[in-house]
Amino acid sequence: MKKLLRMEDIEEILGIPRRTYYRWEEAGKVPKAKRNPMSNQRYWTAEDIAKLKKLTGRG
Repeated sequence: MKKLLRMEDIEEILGIPRRTYYRWEEAGKVPKAKRNPMSNQRYWTAEDIAKLKKLTGRG
């Protein structure tokens, strides 16, 4: 099973506050995160993180 990363991980890996990520997501600068259908919590895979690093030039 793939390891799923949460917003706290995104903040640490990309070095940005969650609000910045949310603004980028709203503006279409980054793809929308996947959501857990039970909890509605955002999550990402390692592949998603690699793409985000390229898109944002961070990490």
